[in-house]
Amino acid sequence: MTDRGAPAAGPSATAPAGEDGCVVRLEHIGTRFGERVIHRGIDLCVRRGEILALVGGSGSGKTTLLREMIGLQAPTEGCVIISGQRLESLDAQTQQRLRENCGVLFQGGALFSGLNVFDNIAMPLRELNLLDEALILQLVCHKLRMVGLEAEAAHLMPAQLSGGMVKRAALARALILEPELLFLDEPTSGLDPIASEKFVQLIRALHRELGFTVVLVTHDLNMLMDLCDRVAVLADQRIVALGRLDQVIACDHPFVCNFFRSIREQRQPAAEETH
Repeated sequence: MTDRGAPAAGPSATAPAGEDGCVVRLEHIGTRFGERVIHRGIDLCVRRGEILALVGGSGSGKTTLLREMIGLQAPTEGCVIISGQRLESLDAQTQQRLRENCGVLFQGGALFSGLNVFDNIAMPLRELNLLDEALILQLVCHKLRMVGLEAEAAHLMPAQLSGGMVKRAALARALILEPELLFLDEPTSGLDPIASEKFVQLIRALHRELGFTVVLVTHDLNMLMDLCDRVAVLADQRIVALGRLDQVIACDHPFVCNFFRSIREQRQPAAEETH
């Protein structure tokens, strides 16, 4: 993992956070669906300006935890604190304002199939009903350029896009309200290795430029190595490892050992060569 240093200054570098610097804090989170326990006693601080990855096996509750951070789903126990505010204590209007400060890229992009790219990206702006169409046009075109899409792509329907273009259009929509928090659910799933690498490079460049905080769910080991500041590993209904990638890899939990086996095997010969 590259040493990326302190997050670049940007519009969100002064984003509100708790006194401890946490933009998102989870306290004693428990989640159950009927008799099934998903999370038990999860505590986590997402620091302002960092890129934090959630990894775990199928059914470990990664996406569920992401939804709880966004406020789309309430945990069974514990509380979610966003920018120093407890979600469960806020009225619906205040929760909505907080969500407007969060950009979300859902798995698969989740573009509206009946709308072209332009209208997909413009939808969050139109829902607020604060801007005229001329300004919306400018903002959408700016976001298209920002994510590396040509202006002609604005008129295409989602079915006409490649997998990489779908991700970029969905990212443009996630960024249209200039959010300080960006949530990404499996952002490189379904992409070939080249498209995946380009998308990681795009996220890295935008993070440097805009300075937002990122929480992402991923199974992409290259993304973990090339992009993320810290990794949180979900297993056994809790976070079993949290830290820089090299720290997490050193954890002896069975899931961690299996998940990161390929990285361990790559590093072991290199270490032996130095002796």
